[in-house]
Formats: sequence, structure tokens, C-alpha cells
Amino acid sequence: MEPEAAKYHFGALALAVADSIASASASLSPSGPAAALMVFLSFEPGLPISVLASRIRLSHAGTVRLIDRLESDHLVERRRQTADKRARFIHLTNAGVKMTGALLRAREQVIAACVSPLSPADLNKLGRLSERLLVANGYEKSGVASMWPVVGYSRETPPENASQPARKLRRRRSKKS
Repeated sequence: MEPEAAKYHFGALALAVADSIASASASLSPSGPAAALMVFLSFEPGLPISVLASRIRLSHAGTVRLIDRLESDHLVERRRQTADKRARFIHLTNAGVKMTGALLRAREQVIAACVSPLSPADLNKLGRLSERLLVANGYEKSGVASMWPVVGYSRETPPENASQPARKLRRRRSKKS
């Protein structure tokens, strides 16, 4: 395949997968940053607002407004820390846990259907190419596994080679000159 055609095919695939995930999850949960916040909380309950803001890439004020909205929908709740009464940690409610589980199952079904025509060898190649593109576009393989929960995989996802630790991705900060 010509390189230009390959780029267009990749773009079309990215849009098709994103659209399919959005369509499959539209009736299940809030979209965008709200869904991402709930997924992060499903894997790491009790995160402070500052950590959530960083992970979903919203300002602190924007994250507070988002949490206010999710709290009014009875999907999350704020809990006080025992050591510092001013600090609040965000947790999913039972309704939030159920909704997030449904969202993650829907995403997994879309992704599984999308890659189902591929052989295990093709999947391995796709995984390596995807990882390479993530790293090249600012995601590094060390640190907190901040990308895995967004797509529904826990840190316990087995690595390709069990003797190696699971790969973890974190967004690299851009270098300012």
C-alpha cells in the first residue's frame, strides 16, 4: 500500500472505531471527560480532584464542575479524608459502578469486533505499531498506567511476555524552549 493511502486508511479506522465506541456507549453513560473520569475511578477509587483533572486534561475548576454534575446525577460522591478534613476524594456510587461497567463492556465489544478479522500475528503487529505511535505522539511507557483504564484495561492486563512487567503509558509533557 502506498504511504499516503496507508495514512488515509489509518485515519478512517481511527474515526470508525471512535464513532462506534461513541455510538455503543451513548445511551450508557455521559460522554467525553465524564466517561473518562468514571473509568479512572473504577480502577482507582478515591482519587483527589487534582489527579482527576490531570488525567482527563481539564482545569481544576472544570473538573469540579464536572464532578458537581456527576454528583447531582448520583454517579459519584465526595468523601472526606480522615487526616485532612478539607480534602475530598471522589468515589463512584453503586449507580456509577454499574454504568461504568456497562460502558467498559460496550467499548470492549466494539474493539473486539473491530480486530476480530486479524490473526494473532496481525494483532501482535498492530499492538506494536500502536504502541510505537503512542510513544511517538507523546505517550511514554513508564509511570502510572493512565491510558489503560480509558480503554478498559486494568494494570493487571497480562503483558505479551509474562516475564516482563506490564506496559504502562503516561502522557509526556511537551518540552518548552
